[in-house]
Amino acid sequence: MVHQWTLSRRIEDTQCAEVPHGLIPAQRKRRWHRADFLAGQVVWILLKNDDQLGADERTLLKVLTEKCAPVRQIRSLALEFRRLFTQGNAESLHRWLEQAASCGLPDIQTLAASLARERGALLAAMTLPWSNGPTEGTVNKIKLIKRQMYGRGSFETLRQRVLFAS
Repeated sequence: MVHQWTLSRRIEDTQCAEVPHGLIPAQRKRRWHRADFLAGQVVWILLKNDDQLGADERTLLKVLTEKCAPVRQIRSLALEFRRLFTQGNAESLHRWLEQAASCGLPDIQTLAASLARERGALLAAMTLPWSNGPTEGTVNKIKLIKRQMYGRGSFETLRQRVLFAS
């Protein structure tokens, strides 16, 4: 909690100089603060298509790509990987894995090597119509109920709550 609070108080270095306080807010050039976005939000911005981005997200993406050159490459690889799954295009998977392995970014290369080891499961997830999503949802619901009643009842009580929740 303290770490998150201190991070939100630090000001990101930006290209603009300090703005005089006499200007009205519309005339001030906005400075980016860490509190303006979280890492998870940046990930979702990188995964969204251009037409899905809002004005603030486009501005943030532009600043990120200007300040950090690999962001553009990471974004293109991420969007291509999403497209492979949405289209179920198993033929392009091998090409994507080779492209990711040779991109020069260590984290992406590690991801590509891990995905190459699990190629069979990846192909099955892309091409087969079945999903374990409903099973995972049920397990998640049971765990939520269990955590809510931690130390307050027996297994029989948990069983009854799960059955009544269905």
